[in-house]
Amino acid sequence: MAYRLVRWSEWVRERFWSIPAVLVLAGVLTAVVVCRPDLLGLPTDWDLGRVVRIRTADTMLQVMASSMLTFVGVVFAITLVGLQLASSQLSPRVIRTFVRSAITKIAFGVFLATFAFAVTGLAFDNVDDVAAASRTVGACVAMLSVAVVVFVIYVTATMRLLEVGWVITNVANEARVSIRRAFPGDSSYVAAEPPVLRATPYVVRLSATDTRGFKGVLGTVLGIDRSHLVRLASAHDCVIELLPRIGEYVPTGGPVFAVHGDSRPDDAKMLACLDLGRSRTVYQDPTFGIRQLVDVATQALSPAINQPSTAVQVIDRLEDLLQRIGRVPAPTGLHVDTNRTVRLVEPTFTPSYLLDLAFQEISQLGASSWHVTRRLAAAYDDLASTAPEEWNPAVARLQESLTDLARAHSQGAWRDGIAVQPDRLGLG
Repeated sequence: MAYRLVRWSEWVRERFWSIPAVLVLAGVLTAVVVCRPDLLGLPTDWDLGRVVRIRTADTMLQVMASSMLTFVGVVFAITLVGLQLASSQLSPRVIRTFVRSAITKIAFGVFLATFAFAVTGLAFDNVDDVAAASRTVGACVAMLSVAVVVFVIYVTATMRLLEVGWVITNVANEARVSIRRAFPGDSSYVAAEPPVLRATPYVVRLSATDTRGFKGVLGTVLGIDRSHLVRLASAHDCVIELLPRIGEYVPTGGPVFAVHGDSRPDDAKMLACLDLGRSRTVYQDPTFGIRQLVDVATQALSPAINQPSTAVQVIDRLEDLLQRIGRVPAPTGLHVDTNRTVRLVEPTFTPSYLLDLAFQEISQLGASSWHVTRRLAAAYDDLASTAPEEWNPAVARLQESLTDLARAHSQGAWRDGIAVQPDRLGLG
């Protein structure tokens, strides 16, 4: 159930139309309740306690219908400008931050719901008594007031979305949530014997048409239903091995699961536990959060933009994420059933892979900026002192690589290693 709730939440957040569609339906329903409550079996003689002219209700509905279309146009234009600036200044990957923004969806939804209310009210054309007119005017004032407040909040939120620090923080926060799920604490682990995997297991491949009817379109592994896979494997006394890592793209007909055992579950049931999509997401893939941050830093360090301060802000978040990973046990990728028998095996990431993912590209592109190299040196020192011992060889390798890169790009201005002097502010 927890997996289904998370997957449903991701489905809603990844689709821009979800919240506006619900609010539009709410606007239509409100118009029915206000203008024709008898259609829903509600009393028709209730009002808001104020007498208004019947003609006023029609005027209010007409004003709402025309003004809300203008509001929607303004919001759409602001959104497009925000997307364009974010794509060019940060990274195309962070556009998903705008798409997933709840306030943007709510703003579109409220304006469209107000428009739907006005059009539905005009379509009924039955505001012919004082009570109905009173209800209509009251609802119009309330919805217009909400629309104005939402518009102000939306503009403020959009301005924040254009701030690089806010976008970086938002991506990092999403990655932290994913890290908590993918790297659990000590209490989540139990003692169990590692499984014996066969050399020639039965391989389950991605069919030409997946479980939802999309033909060879959705091939990126977004997540898996681990608990369901464990139950399937336990029922058939076998071990299921996930072959691709979360976030990898699997081509049509590509291998997905390897089943080790004499009995195996139905292929369709195993494939139904696979969440496939068009592009990566973060909910079971914390490395994608790191990848997004690295993309922001590398684009900021490109000659066309040249913003080393943005890269330093990214390094701040990357260091925090890696320290969070280092404070918990390294995942084994083994999942057991109620009898503590391993039933599911999935790939894991080594500390060396995570450190290279977070820092290698940034160090390569930022080697000529002392602002970046000094911040990287400070991050490496912090990780060397706080991370587990098994991380030390990988951190030492990064420190040595940074020194070599900085020396090569200093062009005679090495000056006793000032370029790699640890400084959490870089150069201020």
